[in-house]
Amino acid sequence: MTCDVCGREMRPRPVKEAVEAWELPVKERWFCAWCYAWTELGHHPDEVSRPQYLPVDLRWERADSPLLSEEVFHAYDSAFAYTASGATLCGIGHEGLSPSAYPWVSESERACGACKEVASVIDRRWPPQMRDGRRESPTPPSGSPWPPF
Repeated sequence: MTCDVCGREMRPRPVKEAVEAWELPVKERWFCAWCYAWTELGHHPDEVSRPQYLPVDLRWERADSPLLSEEVFHAYDSAFAYTASGATLCGIGHEGLSPSAYPWVSESERACGACKEVASVIDRRWPPQMRDGRRESPTPPSGSPWPPF
């Protein structure tokens, strides 16, 4: 699958079964390692979700782990969100690393400088015309549990 944001090839990501009632049944999940855009496909051809652009401070959660220092806040790398292990944007990875319930704020004085740089690079990879909600998803068929995006 080709990324509709940057035109690069997307990679398939493992799909876990929907656990919560609000989670959509997903057949395929694709992720772009270049611009971090992702696309989910349902079990019907018109069930497609393409989340819109999010600014740097809304895109990542703070990384959480007892092995990370409380002095520096790292951004959890969403590229690893659907794999068995986690990582930070700056490359720290180990078992047990996960996203916290808190957002990662790049403007915080405690934000990791290397994470800030990587977040900025990824943000610049989204073309300006794709930042205003122009990623299209078809309207799902009637009776589908997928909401119209």
